[in-house]
This record gives sequence, structure tokens and C-alpha cells, in this order.
Amino acid sequence: MALHPYELLANAIIVQAIKDYRRMGGTAETNPEKKAIIDWILHGYFSAITDLDPVALVEALKKEEERRWAQLNSCRRHTT
Repeated sequence: MALHPYELLANAIIVQAIKDYRRMGGTAETNPEKKAIIDWILHGYFSAITDLDPVALVEALKKEEERRWAQLNSCRRHTT
């Protein structure tokens, strides 16, 4: 089934927000731009444009971020 243009736009907005989140340094606790993306996902507007579970998406992003930090810290321990 083909998506409506507004669904394509909503998906593009969400994908871009996730790409922006991933490329930013720090964490949502230390980077205000990352926090703004998390706040947007958890806001009612996000749920108005998609059926995605906002809490599940935020949890997935944070788990991904934790894995990246763990890998980075592991590499740092092995190189020093």
C-alpha cells in the first residue's frame, strides 16, 4: 500500500531527527540539542504524525548510545 505524501513527509522528519541525534556528540544529558530531539519525540506532536511508540524509540536511541560509549571506553582502555 502506497503511503500518502503527508506520511512520507512525517517519516522523513523522523528519520532526519534520528540521523541528527546520532551524529551529535555527548549524551542527551550533556548536549542540549540531543535533549531537544528527545523532548520532541516525547511530545504529543510526534505521536500526531506517526504510530511509532515514542518511549520505545527513545529507549532504543539511549541503548544505542550506551553501546557506543561502552565501545569507545573499551577502545580507550586498550590503547592507553
